[in-house]
Amino acid sequence: MTHGCAVDRSNTARIAVSTLIGLVVTVLFLSLFPGTAHASAKQGKKDRQIAVRGTLASLPPIVQPGATAAAPQNTGSILATFTPANPGQKVTLERRTAKGWKTYATATEDAWGSAAFAPRQGTYRAYTTSGGRMWVTGTVTTKRWTPEFEDTFSGAGLDPAVWNDQKREHESVYAPRTCARTDPAARRVEGGVLKLGVAADPAYAGQTCDYVSKGVAGQSTYMLNSQVATEYTRSFRHGIVAARMKPQRSKGMHSGFWLLPNGTKYVDGQPAGGTEIDVMEFFGESGRGTDTIGSHVHYYEANWSKVSLGDYFPTARRALTSGKDWWDEFHVFSVEWTAHEYIFRVDGREYYRESKAVSQVPQYLVFSNLTSDYELKNLSADKFGDTAQVDWVRVFDATSRAASKVTVGRRIA
Repeated sequence: MTHGCAVDRSNTARIAVSTLIGLVVTVLFLSLFPGTAHASAKQGKKDRQIAVRGTLASLPPIVQPGATAAAPQNTGSILATFTPANPGQKVTLERRTAKGWKTYATATEDAWGSAAFAPRQGTYRAYTTSGGRMWVTGTVTTKRWTPEFEDTFSGAGLDPAVWNDQKREHESVYAPRTCARTDPAARRVEGGVLKLGVAADPAYAGQTCDYVSKGVAGQSTYMLNSQVATEYTRSFRHGIVAARMKPQRSKGMHSGFWLLPNGTKYVDGQPAGGTEIDVMEFFGESGRGTDTIGSHVHYYEANWSKVSLGDYFPTARRALTSGKDWWDEFHVFSVEWTAHEYIFRVDGREYYRESKAVSQVPQYLVFSNLTSDYELKNLSADKFGDTAQVDWVRVFDATSRAASKVTVGRRIA
């Protein structure tokens, strides 16, 4: 009996020590993850433990979505963005006055966590609330934005002193257009909009074009494509280049807004000597409801060995109005091209930033709607009436950089 009691006491002691050690380990573990412990104890209040980062950017007037054509705005844009996003949350823009900060305007966060404003010149900051705290951005001072170049396509046709139709006869190094050539008959200007289309080529009426794409033979109508440029009249080196556009809906063609180096010349292996900057290209409706825009930078190694950067960006769809798609409304597509990087935006919202392959030479503007061999299987004659539309294009000079500042959110009230 006595021996048995000694065993019980020993077991009890071991259990007590084991429990104490387990408790200490648990406390130490939880101390390493206080947010997790707090969230477990107080479900639904996890956001109180999340720091909100606020970004405020002073940009040119490159925020102008809408269903119809409209004159470009002259008041610059201020874009407040909060991360993580809280769509629908109120954002307040404040302006600095002699008597301190005063409310200037309010808006709500969109799917990007952004709210756009078009205020007069001044110094501004923005704030929002999350988890019972108020989070404030850094400050920016707006300025007057004057475009170096602008075309609103307000005449009866393209201005021949600015634009020319680039001749690309049935060929392209990487995207052959065996059955198409560019011609002014495929595009027109009306209602203040440049419309870039695809049409049957009357010079080959009744004839069928044979082509081969990726080893597969096909047949197509001979076509006219649209490709206009400032190749011989206007070139730019660095700055913010923007166009308000509504792309075509149809597949089998792709619209684009891009820049090419003067003379369309490249220096092998040296992108500083010139790149192809694809601000935006769109390949039409797939039927899946996920179609998005692409942005790329291309340059070449020896023997036309192509190097491509960029992608197609699903996040850009956040710019779309609920229930709408790209072909339903105009959006402003832009690239901020500096000596160090490219920043691609839609309606001021950044979706791609690239610091490689930055061109340091003058480049000219191109708008196009093209039918490459690889997409002809999706093209039928009933789609020839579809067009990509350009409402306006603007270029802001090399000194017009985004005056943005990023701060980690802090509690101010």
